[in-house]
Amino acid sequence: MEAGVRNRLLTLVGVIIIAALFVAPSIIPQHIPKWWFSKPISLGLDLSGGVHLVYEVETKEAVKSNLQGVGNTIRSDLRKDKIGVTKVRVSDDFRLELALLSDRSLEQAKVFIDENYRRQLTFVESRVDDGRSVLVYSIPPAQAAEIESRSVTQAVETLRTRVDQFGVSEPLIQTAGENRIVLQMPGVSDIESVKRVVGSVAKLEFRLTPLPGSTVGKVMLKSREGGQVAVEDEVLMSGDSIDTAQTAFPDGRFEVLLTMTPEGGRIFRKITTENVNRNMAIILDGTVFSSPVIREPIPNGSASISGSFTEKEARELSVILRSGALPAPLKVVEERTVGPSLGAESIKAGITAILAGFLFIVVFMFVYYKKCGIVANCILGLNLLLCVAALSAFGATLTLPGLAGLALTVGMAVDSNVLIFERIRDELNNGSSRDAAVIHGFQHALSAIIDSNLTTLITGGVLYFLGTGSIKGFAVTLAIGIVATVFCATFASRVLFDIFPLRGGKRGLSI
Repeated sequence: MEAGVRNRLLTLVGVIIIAALFVAPSIIPQHIPKWWFSKPISLGLDLSGGVHLVYEVETKEAVKSNLQGVGNTIRSDLRKDKIGVTKVRVSDDFRLELALLSDRSLEQAKVFIDENYRRQLTFVESRVDDGRSVLVYSIPPAQAAEIESRSVTQAVETLRTRVDQFGVSEPLIQTAGENRIVLQMPGVSDIESVKRVVGSVAKLEFRLTPLPGSTVGKVMLKSREGGQVAVEDEVLMSGDSIDTAQTAFPDGRFEVLLTMTPEGGRIFRKITTENVNRNMAIILDGTVFSSPVIREPIPNGSASISGSFTEKEARELSVILRSGALPAPLKVVEERTVGPSLGAESIKAGITAILAGFLFIVVFMFVYYKKCGIVANCILGLNLLLCVAALSAFGATLTLPGLAGLALTVGMAVDSNVLIFERIRDELNNGSSRDAAVIHGFQHALSAIIDSNLTTLITGGVLYFLGTGSIKGFAVTLAIGIVATVFCATFASRVLFDIFPLRGGKRGLSI
């Protein structure tokens, strides 16, 4: 055997061995050690069953929340300058309204806001409501659009953090359009639990309850027990100050323990030092969970949320708080659960289609091209092996469209061998020797093979970059199949022709 042929044969054997090692965890997972370098191919939602949700991010609420936060900051800053603000309100048309305690502070407050918040706010007007001077500001349209766009990106990241808590293999979280997010969680069946944990806004606030006879602005919020609780309208600290949250079981009841960030601990220490013997309300998504009395300053930056939790409720709440608050509420616009039995039927149908196509091609190629047909069939089997190995190596998720891509690969892969065989026949009919016919057949078919597969690869690229979800899965499988097809047709086939020359004898090939 010539050195060149031997080297190509060793390369081909090496590729087959590596591919088999990548495929092994998907075929015999029970015999694969934990330290193995590849993992079994993950099945998508349509094959393994699971939860499919489409959320719509209420981006307008993100803008309003941002304005409310700016208004609260302005009120705190003005109070330091002895300028009282009795009310901070954000209207539906993104107008920030600040009601002042005294008319004499109007110009002073306006100058302060113009100097310090000119990039965030645009002055609209000043008016009088119920005897109070009111300053009205709007948010620049460009900044509002930036907040809306950022809220979708932040929502995706927050969802990804929360979904990771479920331990789901290969979840799909991606945007769809301007303000929608697609969430797919294979292997999960409890859709209500997913909606409860993943879709909760988790807006955490700390506020004081008003003292008797206090003139400070207050709002009424619902309690966890269903009643009404009065709290001051100023938010002293938000969920941004929380570092970690975990469940605990002191005194025979479940609680959620909160640990503050360094900055949050400093703020919390200041709040508890200045408000000893007052009640602090801990509010989540507009509901007062508890309002404990501050007995003494709390210097260690920790707090707890209690409220007659079950173990599941406490665990879910800790997951939500650890992931941080969503920048805007999410609205479920589509939901469905795919059962594992339907996924099993899809796998069976897809594999049946692939095997049926494979067997039909095997019989046809053997009958039509004789021994060369056996070469083509071996190459087709290698093609499938390389496709599955590539899916495993890249950590791709196999979906129903992916199975369709594999079935299409089976149908298309043999085309390259047909081109080569027909070129060899043409060379033989033109009087070339058998060795020359093989050499010229591969050379002349190469350009046609590359052209035909390149156009399909470009189509797959367009589908991948412009498509979403299942379309991308189909495009990835198709692209892998094309690369494997070109390799098998131009390299692996030639190696087999070098080993088994076109002679027609026992070791030769007939065409």
